[in-house]
Amino acid sequence: ATTTFEFCAREASQIFGGLSYSRGGQGAKVERLYRDVRAYAIPGGSEEIMLDLSIRQSLRVHKALGMKFRNSAP
Repeated sequence: ATTTFEFCAREASQIFGGLSYSRGGQGAKVERLYRDVRAYAIPGGSEEIMLDLSIRQSLRVHKALGMKFRNSAP
């Protein structure tokens, strides 16, 4: 979710240009979103760490259910 939020904030910043850096006027909301996105992303950890954690948890669930993995490569 934070990846999508960061993408949207970055694109809005690109659209607004220099106005997105001002704390007043038309770019105020974009500037606030761009600042907030970092605050939401940091407590969860880096994307790589979160991806590794989710893969490990998925593997653990599959093993607990007795599912077998198959190699998708020919």
